[in-house]
Amino acid sequence: MAGSSKGGVNQAKADDGNPKLVDEITETIMTSMKLGIGDVWVSQGVVREGEPDNLEWIKLTKDTNYELKLFEDYTFPAVELPAGEYKSIKIKFRNIFYRHCKLISDPNVVYELLETMGSSTDPCDPADTSWAPDDYFSTGGNFSLVDGKFKLGSAKEKVGGFTIKSGKTAKILWRLGGGVVATCVNKLIDINGNLEWDCDIDDIDIECTPEVEYMWDFVVQED
Repeated sequence: MAGSSKGGVNQAKADDGNPKLVDEITETIMTSMKLGIGDVWVSQGVVREGEPDNLEWIKLTKDTNYELKLFEDYTFPAVELPAGEYKSIKIKFRNIFYRHCKLISDPNVVYELLETMGSSTDPCDPADTSWAPDDYFSTGGNFSLVDGKFKLGSAKEKVGGFTIKSGKTAKILWRLGGGVVATCVNKLIDINGNLEWDCDIDDIDIECTPEVEYMWDFVVQED
């Protein structure tokens, strides 16, 4: 769980074990995410607004995962994929996840913030084991499937694709932030003014530098 620095700001702890927020807006840097990724599929087709899901999806995962794990701890087994450029990804997420952040003014102060895949006002329960509707990503952003057609949710949540050469078995890895050193500022907005992170009340405003083009991208290691 999150903790606070021994000699820095914000010694007090909130009810969930996190350090107290420092103000109406607490500026942090996201360091990782702890989330439940059940299954992952990729496609050479492109997810586009208003079009039906007639893409051919190839599954990267062998067994459905039910645990919450850090983003960097997820790996995919080596898989033989048809040659070509893969432009879209479909992911089955658990409904809840945790955002890991550190305070900009004192990086020793770290937070583990409970969130849901829905809106900032959706009910939050750490014991929730439900699945969110499948998420679809491409260079155009993050999409959901509504009435059989793709609907854009966020143009900022873009994912970079990858290319597979002919006759190669590949191990697919992914990198948060697309391998860019630059970071995104996560502004924790204390809506109710209690200096505690309340998952179903408070909100986050994310500001990234232009260098951060993708939420994550893929790295291909070919045999």
